[in-house]
Parts: sequence; C-alpha cells; structure tokens
Amino acid sequence: MTNPLTLEHITEFMAELRAYQGRTIVVKIGGNSIAEDELFLSKIARQAVFLNTNGVRVVIVHGGGPQIDEALLHKHIESAKGADGRRITSLKAMAIVADVMKKMNLLVADALIEAGCPKNKLMIAAKQMRPLVQAEGLDPADANNRSGRPVGMTAQPVERALAQDKIVVLHSLGIAARGNGLYNINGDDYAMAVASAIKAKRLVLVTNVEGVLDRNRERIPVIDQPMAEGLIAEGIISGGMVPKVESAFEVVRQGVGGVAIIDGFRPWAVLGELLTHQGLGTLFKSSL
Repeated sequence: MTNPLTLEHITEFMAELRAYQGRTIVVKIGGNSIAEDELFLSKIARQAVFLNTNGVRVVIVHGGGPQIDEALLHKHIESAKGADGRRITSLKAMAIVADVMKKMNLLVADALIEAGCPKNKLMIAAKQMRPLVQAEGLDPADANNRSGRPVGMTAQPVERALAQDKIVVLHSLGIAARGNGLYNINGDDYAMAVASAIKAKRLVLVTNVEGVLDRNRERIPVIDQPMAEGLIAEGIISGGMVPKVESAFEVVRQGVGGVAIIDGFRPWAVLGELLTHQGLGTLFKSSL
C-alpha cells in the first residue's frame, strides 16, 4: 500500500517547483533505456512537458548506443570499444552514427509532441545546420577514430530557445574544433559539457540504477566531494562509477548546481528527484 499524499507533500512539491522556475535543467537519457522500454520515452516526455509548462527550462540530451550497434551490424561494419568503454568510431561508421542520431533526435521530439509540447516550442539538433558542441579526438594520434571529447560549446542558440520557453533536444554529435568533420561523443560527456556551458541548476543522468548505495545497500540521497572521496577510498564507490562521480564534481566546480543519478524506470523519477527534498537518486553537490 502506498503512503497517502499529504498537505506536507504538496507544499514541498510546490516549493521545490518554484525554486526551479526560470532555471535550467539538463536531462540525459541513454539509448539503452529507450531500447529496453517502449514506454520510456513517453514517460520522460510527460515529465519534461510538465516542467516546461510550469516555467522550468528543459534541455534533453540523448545517446543511441544500441541503435547504432544495430545499424552498424546491418551494414556489416564492425563495432568496437576502447578500454574505457567508449566507442571507437571509424570514418565509415561515423556516417551511420550521424544518421542514427538524427533519427533518434526526431523520435524524442515526436514523444514530446505526443506529450503535449507544440511543435513551435521545440528546438531539435536534427534541424540545426551544425552541432553546437566543439570536440577533439579521444585519440589524437588516430585520425580515423571519430570518437571525441567536448572542448567547447556555442551556447547562444540554446539560451535563446530556452528564453522562448522551448524544450531543447540535443544528440551527442560534436563538430571538430580544429579541422573538419563530426565527432561521436559519449552521451554523459556531452550532457556535462552542455550543462556546464549554460550553467544549469541541475544535470540529471537517467540510468537504470537508483544512485550510489552505502555498504548496507541503502541509497545515499546526497554526496559532497569529501564524502565521495571517502566512499571511493573505502571501495563503496568503485569501477565505472568512479570516473562518473569525478566528472560530476568537475561539472559542479564549473557552475552546475548539482548532478543527480536516478533510475529512470521508476514512475515519475525525474519529478521525484527534482521536486522532493529526499529525491529518488543520488545528488552530487558542492556541500551538504
């Protein structure tokens, strides 16, 4: 049996919503989540539209890993990843990646329209002339690897769209900072670059885990950097979560209000994280 909604809950919800009005949140969703649950996009879209119609500025960044893998397999192009888990993108694969990202971008936009967002209240990367994030190769010695890392962003088009109450939908393609061509950027890296450039109040990384767990397997609602360093030293934060946490605090140092990791498969997970005191995931912020 679920707990009944009380006046205290409603008061908390409204107070948190007012705190976000006129501020920007960046929500990053992955291709895995989209592939795993046919209703996932509609769930995220409904929450994004609710926030937007209540005065919160919303940017959605999406990846497309499984969709890219499927397209590469269909074209008989090898799919490879480096030791850090990031995709190695050949010149031949880059064209496929770009095509998939455009289709995914339009898919997210369609979900937002179905959730009630007017078409003229959307800014989508698929309709932009060129990507807004500048990138350099992950491996400078290999010109054939088009996997990149963000090094800058042209933020003005996004800021203008947000000022016009539009929802912004970006894929994780970057343009070469020097030279020509596109780069395929890890979705988390891209979302962090965007959140930093526009000084978002919150970056929400939508995953399939509820956040960081303590040694008793209980969720830790909020972590600051000294606490995170202790958890890493104890081995409670380990493996692939370590670079994610370190990157989160780097983003916070660059002016983002906080970075949250949430389980996007929980009902109303984005709203539950943003609009309740305890949240539903783990929030990384400068101080407790």
